[in-house]
Amino acid sequence: MASSSSSSPNLLTLIVDITPSTWGQRKIIRSAKDKALAAKNKSSAGPATLMDDVLTAILALGVSFSCLNRDNALVVIAATEYEAAVIYPRKGGEGCMEDVVMGGSSGACGERVDAGLLNDYLRLGVAELINRAAERSEKLNAELGNDKEKSQSSSTPNKGAVIASALSIALCTINRFMVAHHAGVSALADTSYSSQRKDDEGILALMGGKSGSSKQQQQQAQNEARGMLSSRALIIQASQDRTSDYNALMNCAFAANKSDIVIDGCFIPSGVQEDPKSSPFMEQIVDQTKGVYLSVPSGAAQVGGALSEVLMSVFLPPPNIRSNMNLPKLNNVDFRARCFETGESIDVAQICNQCLSIFKVKPKDRCLTCGAKVKKRSSSTGGSKRLKVS
Repeated sequence: MASSSSSSPNLLTLIVDITPSTWGQRKIIRSAKDKALAAKNKSSAGPATLMDDVLTAILALGVSFSCLNRDNALVVIAATEYEAAVIYPRKGGEGCMEDVVMGGSSGACGERVDAGLLNDYLRLGVAELINRAAERSEKLNAELGNDKEKSQSSSTPNKGAVIASALSIALCTINRFMVAHHAGVSALADTSYSSQRKDDEGILALMGGKSGSSKQQQQQAQNEARGMLSSRALIIQASQDRTSDYNALMNCAFAANKSDIVIDGCFIPSGVQEDPKSSPFMEQIVDQTKGVYLSVPSGAAQVGGALSEVLMSVFLPPPNIRSNMNLPKLNNVDFRARCFETGESIDVAQICNQCLSIFKVKPKDRCLTCGAKVKKRSSSTGGSKRLKVS
């Protein structure tokens, strides 16, 4: 369906970190702080909780986004430490993915985002994923408890959410929308579009653009003139980065940049001194795709509806008007790689030539990521920092 407004339709893909251990810990901290403040007749000072603050803010952002253009579409992907899944729209039933991709028939404002369905599906999907994560954790703990040798030798698992898997799902979903928006025909077969670019061919050339805000604005203007769908993603993360996902995240960032997909990042810190206050991986992704990154201030900025205001003020405006707004900017991004074992930023590293995992210290027997056997190299071949594996 063609949009009646002057602006082109947009697709917003939300990736939400719902790791149970992270949000469970914050709920305990929040309860303790609220009791102490209530005794002094003071309001809550955070941190944000998943059900009361984050999902409410996402609901407000989704409904507001749908009102910008009647053809705007919204997809929400939730991620735990074990899996990632699309929770809105749900597979089958009312408001399924097929209906969202193809659009409705009434033409009313925000018809692709039903506020009631969005609220129900968000809470239902989050509850399902959290329950599955809890069951899997209990099963894993029981197995490790029965096998003492395995529990002693096993390394500490990643506590962060599978953001790399969720971002991969988001890019695949965006591609599905792009194909559907061209009447089910891939842009790769449309020579009228691909012939307009000389530096590349196919759908990546159609959607891509060289780095720089001016190039992005020119490409977005061309897309708007042709009525093409404009896509972007927003990652809302609360847990620490998974060091083993670094390569996958960077590959997703390169693919998104080539396809002219803007990725925004929002990190919600807990306010605890020992916990991370930002996400270095997400900073690199946002910088690579020319998006907007914000680490939400701790305290009252996360509670009482303030988080909704933050998300709508910073991430609701489409990329083509952000140059005229005073939005947060990334000035100091740490581009150093991180050790897959310790998570430390490193300048010189050992690299597995099988899976390209990065380590500060050479593993003794096997690569900790892919399990490839490490071969000992003679001292005469010195100078190389790449592991030799079988």
